[in-house]
Amino acid sequence: MKTRSEQGRALFYTRDSGGKHEMTPGEYVNWASKTSQKLAVKFQGTPETIDKMIRSGKAVEDDLYLDFGVKGNTFVREGLDALKDRIKRDLEVSHLLIPRRDRLSRPDNPVDALDLERELRSLGITLVFMDRIVPPLTRGKRPEFVEQIVAMIDYHQSGDDRRKLSEKMIHAQIALAKRGYSTGGRPCYGFKRCLVCEDGTKVRDLEDGEIVRLAGHHVAWLPDEGKRLETALRIHRLLKKMPASQVAKLLTEEGVPTPDAGRWRKDRGQKHPVSNIWSQSTVINIGRNSLLAAVSSYGRRSMGDQLRYTPDGPRELQDSDYRPDSLTENKPKVIRNASKDLIQANAKFEPVVDPQEHANLQEILDKRAGRQRGKPRAQKPDQNPLGCRTFDMNCGWPMYRVPSNGSFRYKCGLYQQSHAQQCNHNHVDGPTAAKFVLSCIKQRLLSPRLLGKVEVKLREMARSKSNDSLNQHEIQQKHSQLAEVKEELQQVEKNLARAKTDRQYEVISQEFDRLSAQEESLQREIFKLEQIDQPMDIDQDIRKVLETIEKLTGLAHKVESFPEAKLLFDLVNARLFLKFEARQVERRVLNKIVGGKVTFGDTPPPIKLYEGATTRRKVKGTTNPVKEMPKHSASSSKTSVSSAEEVNSLRNVNRGDRI
Repeated sequence: MKTRSEQGRALFYTRDSGGKHEMTPGEYVNWASKTSQKLAVKFQGTPETIDKMIRSGKAVEDDLYLDFGVKGNTFVREGLDALKDRIKRDLEVSHLLIPRRDRLSRPDNPVDALDLERELRSLGITLVFMDRIVPPLTRGKRPEFVEQIVAMIDYHQSGDDRRKLSEKMIHAQIALAKRGYSTGGRPCYGFKRCLVCEDGTKVRDLEDGEIVRLAGHHVAWLPDEGKRLETALRIHRLLKKMPASQVAKLLTEEGVPTPDAGRWRKDRGQKHPVSNIWSQSTVINIGRNSLLAAVSSYGRRSMGDQLRYTPDGPRELQDSDYRPDSLTENKPKVIRNASKDLIQANAKFEPVVDPQEHANLQEILDKRAGRQRGKPRAQKPDQNPLGCRTFDMNCGWPMYRVPSNGSFRYKCGLYQQSHAQQCNHNHVDGPTAAKFVLSCIKQRLLSPRLLGKVEVKLREMARSKSNDSLNQHEIQQKHSQLAEVKEELQQVEKNLARAKTDRQYEVISQEFDRLSAQEESLQREIFKLEQIDQPMDIDQDIRKVLETIEKLTGLAHKVESFPEAKLLFDLVNARLFLKFEARQVERRVLNKIVGGKVTFGDTPPPIKLYEGATTRRKVKGTTNPVKEMPKHSASSSKTSVSSAEEVNSLRNVNRGDRI
């Protein structure tokens, strides 16, 4: 068996900085460099490298391994997993430098952290902490009892610190909320972060991510005198006369930027840019924002795995705070608190909308929401692979999923919502429809002509993009702004050294902190823009796309894998349109499928889709041509409900089998 070199290479690992009063990751790396020199082992890592890793979100660089912003009770981490893989395959690695045990783990159960430490030591690694050195475990030798007790106490203390921190945070946020100040996070749409005095007097605006600690001052959300506030007020007015879905459609068509336009987010572990498409929920949240009436609200949701918020202080987690399907994993869920449990206070500005008008809008929105408000959409793609992708060509309505003999089928939505008064009992077996669309995708993807056209088109797009850098102008602007800020910083540093009184020193220090925060913000923005603007390897990118197409082709063979089929349908934007006719079957007349069409991508639908109200009250209250036709007519037309009328809910969202 191969053994590790006693004087080989050292790796550095930390979770994050560990708190505002502790050392920064860069200072930890300086400690690691000095320690590796004393141990006479190789080490490659600098403070500049780890700062760059934090800005870019990278977990591995040289001999540095970092999980920044990751909870301490999580044992599946990108940096930690890469570290263990490196140790297993690289026998030159002999030491692992970790600042403290709480930088390795803050476990809910200290035994879990002991197992992690034992796993690393059993690989022949020496663990080097700032206060002690833990030797590797020799095969066949039991760990020292005292050593185990000390480690157990350390990990118990580190896990208990998470609980104490949670308690402090909840008490601090409650105290701030009762006085109308910000409790953290990004401001809501139409507002901005500002530094204010105790009496609410505005001092100055704050940059995104800027942190200021100044006695007698707090952060408050104040109206943003710009287009975002104008858009928020416009949404408030539009919601009084049209549903949120129509408002969202109008804003999207006009090209109004969404609240998170230009940002990135993660959905189920996949990072992607936020689209510039307004959603119904975003519009409703803006309309319900109590800050428009100068009332700050806190405590709408409770989350966390240590303690939960109540108006009177933190509370212990209960069984209802955990997911019902995670009894062994203990995964907590987000709880929506009742209105009576909210903390409300007067904001630090005058109302931008009349409080009575705001209250009237809330009544309108509550009436439209009906019984659907607060009900989450079902997250079961395996039970609804063609949800909102199957349409009845006879009436233009989507076909809704309904259970059927232990399986499911898709039935005409107009027939269901009108209680069989309009359209017909048109339906299709769900698994059969999904398999049919999968076979169509398979046939389409396997076409040699299509693959050739895709490759030619990709090369044209790549060349045009590589010849025209969209970010260069913005990068140059940011660099010029950064140069100006650095020049101002140099001048402020000189003035700071010349300060004669404490008052002068305090004023100049505030300006220095502001410019430093602005400098860091510009550096982060430049780094992100440069990452996006890096030159492309056209051949490599095209190979990746073609490999993805091959994977999709293989996925199309898995006809029984409906979760993956749902993902595939979303990727290619597959939609199924079915035409039905009445046919004599023995003594009965049944509606049978006589044709249809499958579309992909941005192909326009073969029929005009229904876009009106979908609630049963609205549908049953309309006079529809389909209602006056014979029961088993071969054709029907869509309802004549006005899309501008109020609606209570959208029936074609999947919140379960039946409502």
